Amino acid sequence: MVVPRLNVTLSYFHCAILEVYRSAISLRVLKVFLFASVLLFTTGKSLTADDNLRIESIPGMAKQGEVCLIRVYSPFSPKSLHAEFQGERFLLAPGMQNGISEGLIGIDLSTKPAAYEVKVVATDANGRGYSGPFLLKVVKGIFRTQKLSLPPSMVDLDAKTLQRVNNEANRLKALFQTFTDERLWKGAFIPPLEGELSSTFGLERIINGKRRSSHTGVDLESEAGTPVLASNTGRVVLADDLFFSGKSVILDHGWGLFSMYFHLSEAQVKEGDRVGRGDILGRVGSTGRSTGPHLHWAIRMNQARVDPLSLLKLSEHLRE
Repeated sequence: MVVPRLNVTLSYFHCAILEVYRSAISLRVLKVFLFASVLLFTTGKSLTADDNLRIESIPGMAKQGEVCLIRVYSPFSPKSLHAEFQGERFLLAPGMQNGISEGLIGIDLSTKPAAYEVKVVATDANGRGYSGPFLLKVVKGIFRTQKLSLPPSMVDLDAKTLQRVNNEANRLKALFQTFTDERLWKGAFIPPLEGELSSTFGLERIINGKRRSSHTGVDLESEAGTPVLASNTGRVVLADDLFFSGKSVILDHGWGLFSMYFHLSEAQVKEGDRVGRGDILGRVGSTGRSTGPHLHWAIRMNQARVDPLSLLKLSEHLRE
């Protein structure tokens, strides 16, 4: 089926600019048109010229590693809806309230700052397709650097340990590549515990003088034994003891969204369990490669490494 593309305001600007040339209007007028088109890059608003499919994002301008809420307004009730960004397909919940559909997309930590076209594709009850693009500007995030000193045994791995680490890394990679069609999460996400932020997302770590991979979650300090809560409804897809992350729990929230809870003293769930938002998953500990009691909390969205705190910021906008 050929998906008809809606008229796009950007085409209007192109035509207008050509007309400017034909009419020999002053360069100053041309700059006004160009400036107006640039504004569309920064607002996160839809480029559609009519009201068939109007799109916006929150925030309108995203930083590397942020989560964006995509909201679609349409006069019909879509049967299916998804957004396409950076080669990934992010499902959107159709017609949640008053003709408004919405969903989340993740901007990976390493995404190059630029203006990207995000395409939203909708299908109505009769099977007719609609597509509407909008431009999302991604800007550079500000990430700190942290220097750590750890025992050589935790950094310089012997062959047997290195094999274990590689096997665990492959296991997690395969896990994050899975996709559950059912959307399990609903409404706002909550923090897994109330603790002081000790390490931020995107932190570039230098361990024993050597630069290591960036920190792809947040660390929350808390007393050992503090309950760790599920940030939203999901299914336990991993409950195991891993070398780096220690006793770990991973939840699949559906639609490519996963949350991770690492360095637990104990896990109180098992793989296959269905948990609700606020249910206890385990207790704060210092297992794995850890220097003290804390929780490492991380989020993946269609394999994009995103800041959990940016997901919390969207809570006031997320509908049940």
